[in-house]
Amino acid sequence: MLDLIVKNGTVVNADAVMVCDIGVKNGKIIEMGDSTLWGDAKKVIDASGKYVMPGMLDSHIHIASPGPFPSLDDYHNGTVAAAYGGTTSIIDFTFLCEGETPRMAMNRKLKEAEGNSVLDYTFHPCITSADEQSFREIEEMMDGGFPAVKVFTVYRDSLMLEAAGVHRILQMAAERDALVMVHAENNEMIEYIAKRDRELGRTEAKYHLASRPVVTELTAYADVIEMARETKAAVEFAHVTTGEIEPLLEQARRNGVKVYVETCPHYLTLSEEVYEREDGCKYVCNPPIRSGKERDTLWKLVENGKVSVVNSDHTDFSYAQKLVNKDNYSEIPGGLPTAETRGMVLFSEGVIKKRISLERFVEVTSTNVAKLMGLYPEKGVIRPGSDADITVIDPTRKYRNRQKDMHMQTDYSPYEGMELTGVVVDTIVRGNLIIENGEYKDTGFRGKFLRCKKPQNIVNSI
Repeated sequence: MLDLIVKNGTVVNADAVMVCDIGVKNGKIIEMGDSTLWGDAKKVIDASGKYVMPGMLDSHIHIASPGPFPSLDDYHNGTVAAAYGGTTSIIDFTFLCEGETPRMAMNRKLKEAEGNSVLDYTFHPCITSADEQSFREIEEMMDGGFPAVKVFTVYRDSLMLEAAGVHRILQMAAERDALVMVHAENNEMIEYIAKRDRELGRTEAKYHLASRPVVTELTAYADVIEMARETKAAVEFAHVTTGEIEPLLEQARRNGVKVYVETCPHYLTLSEEVYEREDGCKYVCNPPIRSGKERDTLWKLVENGKVSVVNSDHTDFSYAQKLVNKDNYSEIPGGLPTAETRGMVLFSEGVIKKRISLERFVEVTSTNVAKLMGLYPEKGVIRPGSDADITVIDPTRKYRNRQKDMHMQTDYSPYEGMELTGVVVDTIVRGNLIIENGEYKDTGFRGKFLRCKKPQNIVNSI
């Protein structure tokens, strides 16, 4: 007897759309086709009129994030919220607390997630200091199932790794076929503009966008691309906000550089007007939300395949936390609560409005993420032998986004009042129903730690 059958749905993979049934046993997909030929199952989901997709992976999410303004979620409620949005696996970050080494931070985060996360999970090791112990520990983690490392070129005295350290990490990654995720902004320019703004008294949230102009991204991208070309390392740029990166990408790829682009739904749907609002501090994130023109150029990269993945970059800050330093944009905690909304905002704005196909949606939210994170084909595809990670979407449901209907721990939604079409009905992790008919079912199931393989090159596939 099968454990689960999902029948009568339209199954969507990154390379095909078909009407078929799915049979699940022991956490794996073992059948695809006509379920009338398979006998009984313990549980049957009728997905008539719905899309059945590989569970989404979010490889840029911050849960239980430490710091002066700790995020409000933990690994239970944070992953439950993500599951409501159709996510089945997360890759979080091991930001270092004071006195920690990269390995110590990893051990702390693994303990926090174990037995609490309702989704499968793993982590990006982080490095902020160019010392030999840190390099040695990062090297060991790259070799030990954590092949995607995060570095910052910004935030001096906290998260920033100096250029020589970034170059060293790229060398290490190239030697191991690993991946370096880079938060790339020009620190010197940003520090100079912030200093000038303080002198001129321009520190409210409405000045945040102007403090980090597009050039602060582009110059940082160019520097990292050149280091990646020289070292032959694979690089993923986090939260790209502008289509002006396209010439850099084209040149880099002509030169054989393995460079990938991530963006987020808030950069594809919101615009600079949010910073003019009375509650503009809610929208402070780095890089900032840009103009409608920049938003449109970014959509073109999603449409033409040059954006590799769309992640949330979720941090569960509240409006109350943002208000503490509302008159000093440099001190407002940067990040938006978006784990729950990432998938359906992109589905509504992308698929329903015919900017992208169903297959492309699956590619950027699941398949490409799994490939880059070394988790494919166990994750990121619906086919026999893969994990039974499945998201069922009703594409007809229309509603307005409201914070009161969300399950994150924050007190606001960046998309408050936005009209959306499409809702997650069921979220299934290795055959276990986490969200059933739109409601969380706490059966006691918990996700497992994922030890990753080497990332796969996806440039030629996009």
